[in-house]
Amino acid sequence: MIQVFSNRKDKKHLYQFTDLNEGTDENGISFEPIEVAISGNGMDWQSMYDLPDLENVYVADSPYVAEAKPTDDYQKVGINDGERLIASSYSQRELKVEFAFEGLDKNDIKLSFDALQRFFVSRDPYWICFDNWPQRMYYVKATTIEQTSFTTKGYFVTVTFTDQIGLSRSIGSTGDWDNHIKGFGNNESNAGENYMFTGSDFMVRNLSDVLIDPERRGHPFRVIANGSSSGKFKITNQTTGDSISRDKGFNGTWVLDGVNPYLNGKGDLVNTDYGVITLDIGVNNIHVDNFSGKITFDFPMWWLS
Repeated sequence: MIQVFSNRKDKKHLYQFTDLNEGTDENGISFEPIEVAISGNGMDWQSMYDLPDLENVYVADSPYVAEAKPTDDYQKVGINDGERLIASSYSQRELKVEFAFEGLDKNDIKLSFDALQRFFVSRDPYWICFDNWPQRMYYVKATTIEQTSFTTKGYFVTVTFTDQIGLSRSIGSTGDWDNHIKGFGNNESNAGENYMFTGSDFMVRNLSDVLIDPERRGHPFRVIANGSSSGKFKITNQTTGDSISRDKGFNGTWVLDGVNPYLNGKGDLVNTDYGVITLDIGVNNIHVDNFSGKITFDFPMWWLS
């Protein structure tokens, strides 16, 4: 399981009503803070709550729903009316996050602000996750830090992150479903989801807001077949019409990693028909020919928000 947020037990929270006989709410503050963690690879995370230099720095506000920014390319065809849609993608977008700090004096403020910059400002993009929507991460770069309000004992700062992809991605993949993808607003069915199959006909649900397309969009996507085939092995997505086949028999683990197939860890592209598999939004009906064993679909989800 990927550990994203801090394990510390004394995290701050909005003031709560307490029994006067039991004392005050020591961990209460005047707003509900949002924990933020960052990662260079999406696997190893660092929470700002675990950095001593960022003690008493809290996120006061963040985008609860990031706004999608579709970009379309059109082409004029002959004397046809209007234009033809050639391609569509999602553009970069801005995520504005407000930080608040209360310290002891001006020097405390200087050190805290310096630590805030050091944590978030980088030449390279990284993944960021907010605990008010913890199944989703964004690939961002901090582009501006605006000192909106400074006093002798604290500050309010607005950091603008540029989302490089324009979509959010699930923490983890379907290989670790319950721990990282299952959650609020993720298009799940009441019956739950399954991504490991043993029959020749089954249904794979893509809960993303977009087509999973490893060839043209570069989405991480793996099909793992553990078992054997006597030959004429083929996987077909009957919903999209995509397929990939292998004439020769095999025994062991065959993997389609994006567009690259492997057999027992060695490249196997030459033994296939160079096919690819994509997953449409929602239900995908999969048919498998001439295979005995277990097939797993392992991929992260992508959402607009």
